[in-house]
Amino acid sequence: MANTLTAKSLKVTLVLNPAEVLTLSAPDGKPRCIVRIDVAGRTLTADLNAKSVRKAIATIRESGAENVACILQGKLEARDVLAEAGLSAVLKVKPAEAPTEVKHG
Repeated sequence: MANTLTAKSLKVTLVLNPAEVLTLSAPDGKPRCIVRIDVAGRTLTADLNAKSVRKAIATIRESGAENVACILQGKLEARDVLAEAGLSAVLKVKPAEAPTEVKHG
């Protein structure tokens, strides 16, 4: 018997270049932002909430592209459509320095 499972969907997580996210256009008053993402020889399309795009751009501008990770997640559907897609920009956390050992007398 083969080890075969069935899945409801294919969840995709894409790591985007923050400098490229800065170039997106998501004007105030527009509720949606359509983006195309080139990855692995194919082009995916995602329909994003424009407010999340504006928030990501603000985070990148405030913290610098080198300090932000941009993540796009969604369900991969037919014709390379990323459905239910969401964009987030999170600050990269640098490893904390090891705590200094305190000796008690």
